[in-house]
Amino acid sequence: MGRYIAGLLDALAAQPPADLKARPLFLPGAPARGLRPLVKRLPFAYALAEAGRAAVLERERRRGLTVYHETNHAAPRFRGPVVLTVHDLSTVLHPETQERARARHFCEHLEVRPERVRAIHHGVDARFTPGAEPRRDFVLHSGAHDPRKGVDTLLAALPGGSELVLAGPGHLPAPGVKALGYVSDDELLHLYRTCAVLVLPSLYEGFGLPLIEAMACGTPCIASDDPALLEVSGGAALHFPRDDVHALEVLLERVLGDPALRGELAEKGIERARAFRWDECAARHVEVYREAAA
Repeated sequence: MGRYIAGLLDALAAQPPADLKARPLFLPGAPARGLRPLVKRLPFAYALAEAGRAAVLERERRRGLTVYHETNHAAPRFRGPVVLTVHDLSTVLHPETQERARARHFCEHLEVRPERVRAIHHGVDARFTPGAEPRRDFVLHSGAHDPRKGVDTLLAALPGGSELVLAGPGHLPAPGVKALGYVSDDELLHLYRTCAVLVLPSLYEGFGLPLIEAMACGTPCIASDDPALLEVSGGAALHFPRDDVHALEVLLERVLGDPALRGELAEKGIERARAFRWDECAARHVEVYREAAA
């Protein structure tokens, strides 16, 4: 989410449209981020937050705001055109993996005709490139601890003697597993450049940004056959049926034991990642803003 917002804003700032001026609203500071888990436990937390944001938007509308872009699933009330980014439909398709209040809040807002939907791919930050560091033997998974991510499948499929590194919040260390928690962008880049293979065994994804970032770094990748991951990889990664431990184990053994295959996947991944650019993503957003304004 944060990478999407940052990439889009940077691209809009680099090539600002002559007829549009974009500026961010509702950027939380560090204190607000720290209080968020506590506030979310309050009754009607989402409704209260939405009411507060709606008040801010009404103030901004009076100051000249013409189009509001909500970058995360459910927009507050705004008396003007609204562009809404829906990153995935997990709150609808897999509500059991979401907080109940969040799933209910989103479902109440989901009344959109198909002709009003535009699919826009994310970009890849320019920093994600192959590096000179030597690759090591560890397997990498990037993402939070979430039932949708299929980490249990990866744990069960991990070949004996292999090391697994989990980059993302909520994971717990175990024998052969190093849980790093949150990592910085520089740390994530180093992990992409030095791991033997990235594995995304997700049961459901909206896009799968770690997959395309790792491919841009020349990292061999294995992913589930989730439709979003198939679309993003474009044949530059190996895929296995979701939740199939044995199939993933076979692919891991193949990739870890075959340097030539790793080299082939690295080359394909670098080429595929070139198609995902933030400037193209921003240009598509500008088209949508213009449609909404009209």
